[in-house]
Amino acid sequence: MKIPTKLKKGCKVAVCTFSSPVPLSLEKRFQECIKTLKSFGLDVYVDENVLTDTAISKQCIANSLNKYLCDDKFDAVIPPWGGDFAIEVLPLLDWDRIAKSKPKWIFGFSDISTLTTTITSRVGWYTVHSANLMQIAGNENCNYVNSLFDLLFNAAEGYSFEQKSSSYHEFNYPDYKSKPLSSYSLDTMSELIIINSHEEKSIKGSLIGGCIDTLQLTMGSEFLSLESKGSSKDTILYLENGELSTTQYKRALLSLKIKGFFSKCRCILIGRNKFEYSNKCLGNEEMTLNEVFADVNIPVFGNLDIGHVSPNFTLVNGAKAQVNFVKNKIILNQELI
Repeated sequence: MKIPTKLKKGCKVAVCTFSSPVPLSLEKRFQECIKTLKSFGLDVYVDENVLTDTAISKQCIANSLNKYLCDDKFDAVIPPWGGDFAIEVLPLLDWDRIAKSKPKWIFGFSDISTLTTTITSRVGWYTVHSANLMQIAGNENCNYVNSLFDLLFNAAEGYSFEQKSSSYHEFNYPDYKSKPLSSYSLDTMSELIIINSHEEKSIKGSLIGGCIDTLQLTMGSEFLSLESKGSSKDTILYLENGELSTTQYKRALLSLKIKGFFSKCRCILIGRNKFEYSNKCLGNEEMTLNEVFADVNIPVFGNLDIGHVSPNFTLVNGAKAQVNFVKNKIILNQELI
């Protein structure tokens, strides 16, 4: 694995679209988030196609990504948020040039994970599944966001950090249009779902994962393979659902199951289900996970701080991870090796 250079004052970072641009109605929010990056002393370059009400072609997105990912004057390439069709950009990227370029930090969730998991799997860069840039205005003081910036500014071989699952989460998204400085409102109690209670007090493995909406489609392709993680059962896989209906979600999990991906896992971590929250069908999640995983002899933890229902763990794809379950909390340790 290749560790991107730790950020410091004066480092150049590019902000560009990976999937969907930011509409002009949210420009004030976007600028507040750019201020957050600049407050760390970073030299921020904003691509001309980030803020627009006009659709951006897949080739245009790919051209920007090829430009910044392969330009070694940049130390990070940051998307504002996710979107829908990053998958169509994957074949247009210059993977040979990216592999020869200096590793750069990338972070975010949703459709961003279509690219981050591919980059980790294909070229061996550490990438980060975390809060999106558009969630990080200057007054945000979430512990997980602090963990993200601590990672970016201190990363080196042997760097490790610990996070504990949150007792509360945010039920609804803030209104960034009318309140551009909104921060998280963690107003709803969290309760873990536990499938296949396990006697192991500590579960270790290599961490990788993302949004199942798209990862179900890329897993097993040239863009994402768990084979590169080793043939032994050493993967800690994390997944989260953004838009799949209950039926589509279960099909996606079953598809990964019959293709054998779960057989390579020591443990599976699953985020709160955004579709269930949006449609007020919260009772379906535990039933679905039981139906899929009851006969899989590995521990599965659901309703975690991963994905579209904030807050978000800072999860490093490729990191050596250790999962502990203590007093109905997940304690997650990660180390760069």
